[in-house]
Amino acid sequence: MREFQVSKGSAACPKGFVAAGMHCGIKQGEKPDLALVLCTSDGPASAAAMFTRNLMRAAPVEVSLGHLEGSGGRCRAVLINSGCANAATGAEGERRCRSTVGALVASLGCASEEVQVMSTGLIGAALPSEKIEAAIPALAASAKRGGPDGLLAAARAMLTTDLAVKAAETVVRHDGREFRVSGMAKGSGMIHPDMATMLAVILTDAAVSPTALDAALRAAVEGSFHRITVDGDTSTNDTVLALASGEAGEFPGELVAGAIAAVARSLALQVVGDGEGARRVIRVRADDALDRDQALRVARTVASSLLVRTAVAGGDPNWGRIVAAVGRADARVDMEKLRVFAAGAMIFSGNAPTVDAREVLGRAMKGSPLDIEVKLGLGEAAEEYFSCDLTEDYVRINASYST
Repeated sequence: MREFQVSKGSAACPKGFVAAGMHCGIKQGEKPDLALVLCTSDGPASAAAMFTRNLMRAAPVEVSLGHLEGSGGRCRAVLINSGCANAATGAEGERRCRSTVGALVASLGCASEEVQVMSTGLIGAALPSEKIEAAIPALAASAKRGGPDGLLAAARAMLTTDLAVKAAETVVRHDGREFRVSGMAKGSGMIHPDMATMLAVILTDAAVSPTALDAALRAAVEGSFHRITVDGDTSTNDTVLALASGEAGEFPGELVAGAIAAVARSLALQVVGDGEGARRVIRVRADDALDRDQALRVARTVASSLLVRTAVAGGDPNWGRIVAAVGRADARVDMEKLRVFAAGAMIFSGNAPTVDAREVLGRAMKGSPLDIEVKLGLGEAAEEYFSCDLTEDYVRINASYST
């Protein structure tokens, strides 16, 4: 399998795309709160998306779903606002969302179905659509100028409680040619499969059909955004969108899919690394399982455990919490065969801790990421899952989020 070199924290638009971000007045002060991504190719980009499975879907999710189906998997523009989720806002929320689409269509001259919309922020608040519409001409003009930092500006405009911009890119060379995959994401709280309070846009200039792009995106999400948790809550607005301009030409499908997966994984890890109040990333790998389902159950249970995560937050080398999480994860686990490692050093084997388990785990907990490996001794399947420590700051942030 090919290894992809992914740059973290920065990204440029692939050929055929431009982007911009600005302040339009949704947020107080001068914080950017409106972003735009445009496809500048002769035709619209191939598009694929995955949306929240929460039954309380926000207006932009409903609108974007309809547009994706109506366009046959094509997209010309992505309009993103932060500071207001436009969720649980009824028919008026959808009207306001469609009004912003109409203003963008008037500015760009594209079809309504070629616009995807994303929103993030407080649930239940009315979308200030008039502020967005007033800003669209300047935002579109800024994007069309095509500055090298356009994607990062868009990424900054997506943030809510995030402390860091989340961006990633890889440039893949093949037979004397190259294509780029770039991505940006936001997410800090309400992070858990299926999907999370997370918006992500992944762009490539490789030529990919909408059908192939959809398959690549679903595989990428399964190994990235569906393998992270911050607090066990899913959102009303989750959207992961992939666009392909085709400007770089055709490449082997598995190569493009692999690059998309690598960028998605980097973005997902950046999301848990910036989890609300987080100080340490926790990476759990379950090996030697009977099947992938068992491996995933074990890795997810350990990574999601509130007791494990609070112990990591406090640096408490309580190996029993890890082993107990494994024991409740899957009835087929054989505790006699179980071995557990922290930062590569064994802490549990033969249904008992090693003599230095607390010392080993204590040292491992001082670093980030904290790598926990669970070897089940039952088969050959493996899975991994990512989370972060759960600190007092998470409670502080969310105890006053709407006030």
